[in-house]
Amino acid sequence: MSTTALESLCERLCAAVAAGDLDAVVDLYAADAVVSLAHGREAAGSAAIRAAWAAALASGLDLTGGGVSSTRVVVCGALAMTSATGSDGVVRTQVARLVDGRWTWWRDGSHLAHVELPPAGEVGVEVGAEVGAEVALEVA
Repeated sequence: MSTTALESLCERLCAAVAAGDLDAVVDLYAADAVVSLAHGREAAGSAAIRAAWAAALASGLDLTGGGVSSTRVVVCGALAMTSATGSDGVVRTQVARLVDGRWTWWRDGSHLAHVELPPAGEVGVEVGAEVGAEVALEVA
């Protein structure tokens, strides 16, 4: 099985972030994906992931670190681990899932995990009620 689509996920994310293209960023994630946020919180599902990334993009987030210097992929059936090292030396690892012939990230524990998002109410993002380690984010 070719891993080209998996290898390009990080590169596509970097390009989408650089272009400020929120739709392209969110399209890289499965509808039921979970993204780790700072302070042990999580954004679960497309709406929460969109809100988290909207806040990150509005705050001027630059993930590229000069680009992706290497990508590694481990595939096990319809699941895969993608791990990319940026030119900044930071390794970012995610779990992808194959659904209807398309790879999307299902669990992203690294892209926003150390990003301080703006407080609720700023840049049009509301932070909802916290439930355990999860937090619901809604676009205001």
